[in-house]
Amino acid sequence: MLVTFEDVVSEIEIGGSELTIWIEQNWVLPVEKEGTYFFDTTDVARVRLIAELRRDMGVNEEAMPVVLRLLDQVYSLRHALAGLTAAIKNLPEDARGQLETELRKAGEAAGAGDEGQVMD
Repeated sequence: MLVTFEDVVSEIEIGGSELTIWIEQNWVLPVEKEGTYFFDTTDVARVRLIAELRRDMGVNEEAMPVVLRLLDQVYSLRHALAGLTAAIKNLPEDARGQLETELRKAGEAAGAGDEGQVMD
């Protein structure tokens, strides 16, 4: 279901000029038809997130693209992991057991000597 620009402004209690800037900055990408922006549920959730980041957490304009990019990466990884989990559940039992053993070994090897290290 698509909602209008005015509906989003009213629902999330933000200024129309503020939302226009977020669109111009490509922080949110609604569909534009005949000069009117339309937002799907994902767009509305993103506007709500941006509003919370700006109001509640004080994220400024310079930091917002970085924060949004990192959050997008987290959501993409969660989606990929959900797909991987579904694929693993469809494996035969013996293959799942073998995979579990290999994952445990890989986790132990990765943990050896890496304590406290955030990135390679």
